[in-house]
Amino acid sequence: MSDPLKELLGKCKRLMMRDGFRKAPFVVLARLLLWRTMCLVKNVAIVKLRRWNLQMILPAKWTGIGRYIFAFREHYEPELCYLEKVLFLGGTFVDAGANLGIYTLVAGRIVGCSGRVISIEPSVQSSPLLRRNVSLNRLTNVRTFSVALSKEAGRAWLYRDTDPCGNSLGKDSTFQGDLEDVVTETLDKLLKQAAVEHVDVIKIDVEGAEEMVLRGANDIVTSMRPTIIFEINPNAAARLDAQPYGAWQLLDRLGYKFFIVRRGALFEAKLPVAACNVVAIPR
Repeated sequence: MSDPLKELLGKCKRLMMRDGFRKAPFVVLARLLLWRTMCLVKNVAIVKLRRWNLQMILPAKWTGIGRYIFAFREHYEPELCYLEKVLFLGGTFVDAGANLGIYTLVAGRIVGCSGRVISIEPSVQSSPLLRRNVSLNRLTNVRTFSVALSKEAGRAWLYRDTDPCGNSLGKDSTFQGDLEDVVTETLDKLLKQAAVEHVDVIKIDVEGAEEMVLRGANDIVTSMRPTIIFEINPNAAARLDAQPYGAWQLLDRLGYKFFIVRRGALFEAKLPVAACNVVAIPR
């Protein structure tokens, strides 16, 4: 089998495995065709997330996060709807690795005016659109920060992919993208500066640096015991010389149990699953 054909089959298989595709396959396919057309004639597009009465500005590029949000909408990731079960009016949500802000926007709508959302995105590829999306939806309860979370304060190189979802503090051997000098900060210090006294849910998607973020959030995790939604990405962790399942192991030692969201329900995970989002809940 040729490599291009093998790659195409792999993409089709991953598409069919997504909950959003299973719910409405023909709708998703129609949206992908529409997205292809929009990419040819527009620089940006706007999509509506009707479940939460939200709008999002997306960069009209065929590859990247915009395509998936446009195609799957509310079912972009199963953990997105799961926020309704762990967040509430007046709650506090931290979005580490916010990108264009889909989790930020949904959380901002759920927690309401009395709640708070701390949205963190270091890259100039995404942070301007993140702020525009927050402004578009008039979410006054969201505060954005253009820093990279880590285990210590300082500066670092952010290796930028053509798709900002692939941006990482670790350099891949095949890297051919751009570099960006970013400020690093610990989540403990950032939230202290923002006068955040309680955190209910933290979402972490930082391309392999999840363990580093958690080590810089030790005070929050041990004292506030938030629910933590994080990505397991062993390949990205290897770029940082980090343990492939370091975030899982750290939270396990702190007394967390792990779950996978499938079709709106939680299923306990006994072992880490590569290339997957995990919900960690304190025992």
